[in-house]
Amino acid sequence: MSLSACTFKYPFVVLLIFLAQSVQANDSGATDAFKGFGFGVGLSLTVDTGNNDRVASASVVDGIVRVDNEDDTLARVMLESHYFLPNKKGKTLLGTLDGSRWGHGPFVAVRPGSGDVIDAVGIGWMLGLKRNVADPKDGTSWNFGIGYVVDPDTQILGDGISANQPLPGNETVVRYKEKTQTGWLLMASFTW
Repeated sequence: MSLSACTFKYPFVVLLIFLAQSVQANDSGATDAFKGFGFGVGLSLTVDTGNNDRVASASVVDGIVRVDNEDDTLARVMLESHYFLPNKKGKTLLGTLDGSRWGHGPFVAVRPGSGDVIDAVGIGWMLGLKRNVADPKDGTSWNFGIGYVVDPDTQILGDGISANQPLPGNETVVRYKEKTQTGWLLMASFTW
């Protein structure tokens, strides 16, 4: 998939990146480096909610298709960009952390691909916990997010082929195809 295909296939991602950059340019309400626009890298967990199982490999045993490796739950590294909204004065997180120590807001995450420019795209809501409260210039934080992820080129069994069933017709090998799959995204990241 080329960059131009990603742009047309996922216009909401381009829109969110544009909006995030616009908000950053006009952000005079952020009281410290923690609030506002930020970048992070983190570990994510994708739980597939698509109609088909993600199949990494399958084989034929005695004429029956056997799935060797499914990937319906994926752990992977993703890059993320977020915007933490400034908290109202006196607002706390569960009555424990004052508003200067935490933030929340939307995030966009991408998984760079090896063959494709983008392997996966996610969007969701994130909670950030500031690491160094004493320094308003320190924007580092630990972040936790939940969202929705799209994997555009997910390998599944080909048309007419089902797990634990005989191959159709005179076929002798397992065919695959690529399909867009979606799922839930859980993410823990670190902002630098």
